[in-house]
Amino acid sequence: KNFKLLIDGEEANQLEVKSKTKNGKIIWIVIIASLISIAERKYIQAILHDITEIKKIERELNEISQLKSELLERTSHELKTPIISIKGFTELLLELHKEKFDTETILILDEIKDGTLRLQTVINKLLESSLLDSGKTHFEPSQEDLSFLIRFCVKNLRGLAKTRNIFVNLDIANKIILNFEKERIYEVITHLIINAIKYTPPYGEIKIQTKNKGTNVIVSVQDNGIGLSVDERRKLFKQFGKIERYGQGWDIGIEGTGMGLFTSKKIVELHGGKIWVESEGRNRGSTFYFSLPGKKD
Repeated sequence: KNFKLLIDGEEANQLEVKSKTKNGKIIWIVIIASLISIAERKYIQAILHDITEIKKIERELNEISQLKSELLERTSHELKTPIISIKGFTELLLELHKEKFDTETILILDEIKDGTLRLQTVINKLLESSLLDSGKTHFEPSQEDLSFLIRFCVKNLRGLAKTRNIFVNLDIANKIILNFEKERIYEVITHLIINAIKYTPPYGEIKIQTKNKGTNVIVSVQDNGIGLSVDERRKLFKQFGKIERYGQGWDIGIEGTGMGLFTSKKIVELHGGKIWVESEGRNRGSTFYFSLPGKKD
């Protein structure tokens, strides 16, 4: 196959092979082939590189990543039971014995209940990101209308946008039928809109658009908020890549776990798409994009 590509004037794929040296040592080699011309005659040139050390490092990194995923998964499961117990007993006290407590005690119990709910959310996000990272998540796409889902997400978040007097401008197709898992893509769209609301100043605007590019559909969520530095853009889609902005005038009571964009990236990639961000820098706004594959002709 590679030989035919070269003859046709195309670039051949790199080939990784396992080989054995004279003394019986197993090594990994990458073969890079190309078509060259010498004195008006064409030759196939093959360059071989020993990548044994690279393969060893890759294997070690994969093992570390697997251990990390297993630790996160196990820790998340272990934390779930005591959190459920604390939440359950707190709710029981508030429902059955509320009249026995003074106002201060009731406020403390309400704080405990709210705290367990927040902790449950973090644990669920930890577990979800671990499963997505290890490829263990269940994935069942079906024919859905992406336009309807975007409108549904916006409707659910209008109340949050209204608290900051933010206008959400929709510029999307009437109907976009694609193959995707509705709950997962709902999670992606919701997270991008919440982020836009979170970092857009009061009376700002968020613009949501859909465009076709080849067989792909691209969704964009644009804000005129705080923007992103080059360093922040590098961190964004990493696991636990939370950007701290406390004390910078952006503390609006919407808490994050630092896993939302990492999870969104994994979900979009599961669908065969891509997610990325563009920003011209601080106070210049940001635009988040994600693509989903459409029907191929």
